[in-house]
Amino acid sequence: MLILLCLGVIVCIGLFSSPRRYSRHTHNVKTANKVLNTLSTFSFPGQKFNYLRQIDPFVFEELLLCAFERKGHVVIRNSRYTGDGGIDGKVIIDDRLTFIQAKRYTSFVNAQHIVNFSNICHRKKVPGLFIHCGKTGHKARILTPKNVTVISGHALLELLDEPK
Repeated sequence: MLILLCLGVIVCIGLFSSPRRYSRHTHNVKTANKVLNTLSTFSFPGQKFNYLRQIDPFVFEELLLCAFERKGHVVIRNSRYTGDGGIDGKVIIDDRLTFIQAKRYTSFVNAQHIVNFSNICHRKKVPGLFIHCGKTGHKARILTPKNVTVISGHALLELLDEPK
């Protein structure tokens, strides 16, 4: 009887203690790969941007990381989506660690978001990629520091294209 009780407790612990974030990450990565495949079916850039602006923000983060993986880069995913310190992921580009900040905008980018991300990159002495599906206005272009590259528009679509 005691053995059955112990087994029951162990099974319950196993069922209910697995961290939810792993299943959410797994789900979002699978969804991101489906989104990448779906994007390739659209003929026009406007269709692609409209689709990107409707997906879940966490799936958008994973979408970018999956795109870097498909291009052959090593990707380092965060263990959680919120409380990540402003860094949505990391990628090794040309043997150099690079921070990623993903923003799923529907309109113009908030220039202060770029500045805040740049400050994080500056403190850690790591370059950054601020990637978004919105519009980069004049103020954002002027305020973008040299340690951060903004990727949007056609450059974003090139990133998301299947490698040749």
